[in-house]
Amino acid sequence: MEFFDHKFTALTPSFLDDLRNLEREGAIYSQFWRDDVEDFRFCRIKFTPKEIVNYVEAIIAFDEFMLLKSHPQNYSAEDALTDISNSKIRRRVEAYNDWAEKIRQDTAYCFAAFLGEHLEDLVCGGLDDRYEFLSETYDQNRKYILTEILELFPESVSYLKNERGSRPKFELYEELDVRDLLFSVIKPVFPDSRIEESTSKFANKTKKVDIVVPKISTLIEIKFVRDSRHYKKVANELMEDIEGYQVHQNCDRLIAYVWDPQRLITNREIFINDLKGLREKNGRRFNVEVYIKP
Repeated sequence: MEFFDHKFTALTPSFLDDLRNLEREGAIYSQFWRDDVEDFRFCRIKFTPKEIVNYVEAIIAFDEFMLLKSHPQNYSAEDALTDISNSKIRRRVEAYNDWAEKIRQDTAYCFAAFLGEHLEDLVCGGLDDRYEFLSETYDQNRKYILTEILELFPESVSYLKNERGSRPKFELYEELDVRDLLFSVIKPVFPDSRIEESTSKFANKTKKVDIVVPKISTLIEIKFVRDSRHYKKVANELMEDIEGYQVHQNCDRLIAYVWDPQRLITNREIFINDLKGLREKNGRRFNVEVYIKP
């Protein structure tokens, strides 16, 4: 794909998304842990013109490196780095690799090595004053409107739980309750969204996706943590879902939305980190995001 008048050939979809957003908005999006809320939050990272130039320069070199590394002659990472055309970035990566080796950190040749210290801090969460968290600010990108809906959905539930007059108290008792209410919020914003859609066959059986939003190639799978016995099974259930949903034609982004009303998942950070990230199955690539609410 082409961005900033350069054709990229070896980047994963997440990098291409960043380039697309950077070209359109001068910003990229990320997800960082927030100690104040003990949860992950999505944020917008606005770049200065100079940072955009430096970022694009670094990612062009990284794309070239990844292409060389996948060469049929089986280039090693060291050979691929030697052959990239940008000598300034080559020296930067070499210095980073030396540092990583000294502290016994297994991050040699990672994308951060190509960025340089300032941009690494910016995109990896090291500059707190540069981040616009989406639950606190508004953005026009439709993909991230869905992110805001998912982040703020517990506020809608909390409002409905307020007793008013003689009406019965509103409660979510099972996955279907969460699915139906969440779908009722998503549908007006994304009119093409669908509920409980079957995938094509995987391992001789089909699986039903809770919510599909085709326009932004997103699937949402909902889990309701029922009790202390069930919470131990939720991660395994989601792993099985991830394996099955990759055959769905709209699966570029799979969101696992875990409703944990009793807060039985004690270490949410570990739970999320074990499941989230880029997946590649049978030649298809998709990104897994995980939310645990309330």
